[in-house]
Amino acid sequence: MISGIAESLIRGLIRRVRPRAADDNVDVFEQAGWAWRMGAGPMLRGAVWSLRLRGFARPVFVGRRVRIFYAGQVSAGRGVFLGDNVRVNAFSRNGVRFGERVTIRENGWIQCSSSPSNPGDQLVIGSDVYIGPAAIIGVGGPIDIGDDCQIGSGVTLISENHASHPTSTDQGIEVTRAGIKLGRGCWLGHRVTILDGVTLGDQCTVGAGAVVTRSFPDGSRIAGVPARQIASERTADRP
Repeated sequence: MISGIAESLIRGLIRRVRPRAADDNVDVFEQAGWAWRMGAGPMLRGAVWSLRLRGFARPVFVGRRVRIFYAGQVSAGRGVFLGDNVRVNAFSRNGVRFGERVTIRENGWIQCSSSPSNPGDQLVIGSDVYIGPAAIIGVGGPIDIGDDCQIGSGVTLISENHASHPTSTDQGIEVTRAGIKLGRGCWLGHRVTILDGVTLGDQCTVGAGAVVTRSFPDGSRIAGVPARQIASERTADRP
């Protein structure tokens, strides 16, 4: 039998190192095993990477085969987790900033520039943000993701738009970069797509597979292609 003091110490360490693994209703050994498998290897790699990631506060957790290009343009708070195969191209006008305890799961892709002659603006991700596997964030215009957002797997955010325009000089194609903003506490379901120019207010919920082409106010619940409002916090509880 583990003593109460020892259990408290273990749970306290888990909360400090991997807050998402902490749950007093789950057996402490199960939590410790999960934290070790998901945190020990990435933490050791992060300790080595921190020599390169000078803009990252410690601890930082780094998965296998992570690549960060232009790491000098990235800054981050404590407890950032980058899963296996995450790719970050941070070449941009104003850099990439992660808050504390940001998680970007496996195979995530952040692309701030496809050409050195036309870099994107800036990516800011607040604290306690979770981004699921295989998410794509294309930074043309500025992207601002608020604190406590939960973003599902396969989500795409693209802050650039191409449209035909008779007065444009590049073979009739006009490029706009209005940017994307997600308010605090938004939930984005599996394979949601957010297009350029969209602002979501605080506490919005977006159903799986939705394509969001316009902005919505605080507390909206939206779904569909293109997305439309199906309810608000005033009329329905969030799932």
